[in-house]
Amino acid sequence: MPQRRHVARAALTAAAATALLGLAAAPAWATGNPHNPKGDNGTVKIDGAEFTDKVDNQPHVTCDFELEFFNFDQDQKANITLWAQAPSATPKDKVVWSKSDVLISDDPASGAENDHDEVIKLSSKDLDLTGLNLQPQQGYHIKLDVDLTDGKAFDDKHKVFWLTPCESTESPTPTPSTPGEETPTPTPGGSENPSENPSGTPTPGTSVGGGAGGGSGTEGGLPLTGVAATSISLTGLALIGGGVLLMALRRRRDKITFTS
Repeated sequence: MPQRRHVARAALTAAAATALLGLAAAPAWATGNPHNPKGDNGTVKIDGAEFTDKVDNQPHVTCDFELEFFNFDQDQKANITLWAQAPSATPKDKVVWSKSDVLISDDPASGAENDHDEVIKLSSKDLDLTGLNLQPQQGYHIKLDVDLTDGKAFDDKHKVFWLTPCESTESPTPTPSTPGEETPTPTPGGSENPSENPSGTPTPGTSVGGGAGGGSGTEGGLPLTGVAATSISLTGLALIGGGVLLMALRRRRDKITFTS
């Protein structure tokens, strides 16, 4: 009887050890995390407005767009590059935007639909599109490269899409004038100074002599000058002196008595 008990205990111990070994060697789906197997299982998508969290890709976007990462492993990083492709870039590719060593996931993979990782929002204004050929109906042909920085040669992710650039809303900025250097507004008649009269015609209320209201009191009259006033004064004195002389001669004649 005691021997049977030892055999039963040994059998139970062996069964328990076998179960533990089986669990240790079980695949990822049997350990309670079926969506995080080993390897690079992440995916990247191009999303345009209106933006959503769905795992879908839009090959034609306008102005603003997003690079969306799903189901990448925890702490996974990548070098991200956008290239201009033919027919937009000829004869060879051109880098229009890039960013290195970007953290694209900070949590364990849990299935693409349930694991929305990093989102990078960009605009056509963020890209160097100079010198590229714009296709009138499609826009610019762009390729996305996501190079995971774990050293593997087969872990790159790629997407190709067309980008319509943003419409320009900028207007020319007026050049400010320097204080004291403002350009005068021309007055009717072509003179920049309202007081100047290029035709030479006197303005109303201004005399020919130059002073406003300097005439004799009648419109169009000439002002008295110093020579005219002196001549009138001398003439008056001469008339007065002549009158006095005639009166004296007359009185003298009346006092003379004639005898026969």
